[in-house]
Amino acid sequence: MPRLLAIEWDLREARIAVANTRGKDVVVEHAFVIDLGPRDPGQTFADVNVGEKVAAALAARNVGRAETLVAVGRASIELRQLTLPTCPLEELPDMVRFQAMREFTTLGEDWPLDFVHLGASEDDGFNVLAAAISPTMVGQIRETCQSAELSPSRLILRPLAAASLLRRRDGHLASDCRLMVDLLSDEADLTILVDEHVALMRTVRLASAVDPAAQSRALLGEIRRTIASAQNQLGGRRVEKVVLCGGGSEQAALKSTIDTELSLPVELFDPFSEQHVDASALATRPEHAGRFAPLLGLLVDEAAESPHAIDFLHPHKKPEPPNNARRNLLVVGTAVAAGLAIVAGVLINLWNLDKELAVQRDYTADLKKDIVAAETSQRHQGVIQEFLDNDITWLDELSDLSERLPPPEEVIVTHLNFATRIPKGAQIVVDGLAKDSEQVTDVRNSLRANGRRLLSTGEQDAPRGDEYHWQFKETVLIEPGENRRKEPAALQDTAPQETAPQDTAQTASADSTNEPESQTR
Repeated sequence: MPRLLAIEWDLREARIAVANTRGKDVVVEHAFVIDLGPRDPGQTFADVNVGEKVAAALAARNVGRAETLVAVGRASIELRQLTLPTCPLEELPDMVRFQAMREFTTLGEDWPLDFVHLGASEDDGFNVLAAAISPTMVGQIRETCQSAELSPSRLILRPLAAASLLRRRDGHLASDCRLMVDLLSDEADLTILVDEHVALMRTVRLASAVDPAAQSRALLGEIRRTIASAQNQLGGRRVEKVVLCGGGSEQAALKSTIDTELSLPVELFDPFSEQHVDASALATRPEHAGRFAPLLGLLVDEAAESPHAIDFLHPHKKPEPPNNARRNLLVVGTAVAAGLAIVAGVLINLWNLDKELAVQRDYTADLKKDIVAAETSQRHQGVIQEFLDNDITWLDELSDLSERLPPPEEVIVTHLNFATRIPKGAQIVVDGLAKDSEQVTDVRNSLRANGRRLLSTGEQDAPRGDEYHWQFKETVLIEPGENRRKEPAALQDTAPQETAPQDTAQTASADSTNEPESQTR
């Protein structure tokens, strides 16, 4: 299963969520926070110390290779809502960049810029939410990931990822105007959602107060300003509900303050409640679960193969022009076919003149085929004859051994190995036991019959409890053409003899335990 890793970091901490995919669902394996300690506010995203701490934390949890998704906050980008005239959708990316170059303050030609379509404007144009990030910031993020041995494949705007997770929970039932508040370590994301679309995003710094109630009072003013800005931008439409990510003491204090001061319904949204969480991850659930809403939104969207609203590594682009190669190929092919037809008409006359010559050539070709077939038959006959000359009939060899070896009262064959040799010939390896060394000599003499070569490994006194206490091993080399193929008359002459079958039975019985090791053809 592909593994996904979502990560974001700020001045105080880094947050990481790791999940495995099951089809289009995710199973969260790890969700943890890395304390980055006190850091200089002037430090950049490319602080090597962050990458080293992330790498150490991943190694401690045995998190290997994974597709990396990075979330970036609203404070790190430039964001504007743009109104564009009516134009074909394929030209919208160029129109957005052209308008952004006029309205953004620091946008350069090489800045990654992406946008999300908000719908039609009052004059039937387009309203889009455009976001741009500096190449320097992208480079710093890549350097930090590289020092952590990660390679980012997505760079997503954090509030949009959290809003996507909330929309998935509500499905298509949510059609009201909501304010989503995500409390992070040193800042808070305030996101306005209207009819499942993000209409406004703000990120504010949090006061460093220890008391959650004091922090809630300080944040209340920012919430009021966000609600007023949204009402002005949405033509008087009011925020109807506030959604707080998480369910800790900070969210509880803020919920109480909003209930009292703003008289708006407040809902607590636990991002882990709708996800499949591994048992080990559930046991180590982070204290501030609401801070992981953007990361879980990233994981769920990526697993479901849903397009991310804004991805700075894969921004919306104008579609490539249609490929006319096929049309051009058809035109060229038609022209070529017409030319070939003309040439064919000219060649018909020449073909008629060559017809008689072709008949004679066919007759010659038939004669050549007959010659080739005769030569092929002769070669096959030679191959077959060579095979018959070199073929070994192992039953004949076994019968010959039974006739030539000393009787079983003197010698017992314990193992026979019949094998062919490369490139030609064969060999028989005979293992056995004899009563004394004289019988071993008789065995060797009988195996050397007809001038066959013999490779002997000697004999030795075998520690056995019976009278067969001389052990021997002999190898008989059979050269090509020494086949002992018997004629039917010879087989009839030897049929009445009883000793040979008894010897053969003795040999087969002694070798029965080793039958899988024998090789026959």
